Amino acid sequence: MRVHVVFIGLGLIFLVIGMAFGIWMGINQDFQFAGAHAHWNLVGFVTSALYGLIHRAYPKLSESRLTWPQCIVHVVGVLIFAPGIILAVSAGDDTAAIIGALLILAAALTFMFIYYTHDHSTTPD
Repeated sequence: MRVHVVFIGLGLIFLVIGMAFGIWMGINQDFQFAGAHAHWNLVGFVTSALYGLIHRAYPKLSESRLTWPQCIVHVVGVLIFAPGIILAVSAGDDTAAIIGALLILAAALTFMFIYYTHDHSTTPD
């Protein structure tokens, strides 16, 4: 499987989760978890989709040994971060949100490293 397909596919799953969560909040008129809803959509969907689209536009980036680890760290970070925001708001425990945020940051730094150290040709060899 190609990494751009994984990033975009998981981003779409995160989008549906974020939208469904937002609808649930609206139905219940309970918006205390709006931050988690926003982060499912922004970090989960938008960031994942952007990573996927950039990998699609510059296929040689996917040749990096760091590409798949970066993908995994990003996804794990999202899966910990957004629910961690719910825990921070509801239970006052921000540990998961901090861990998730640091994983997402590590993934972003890794992607930046991949981007700046690899060929930006638009066609693979």
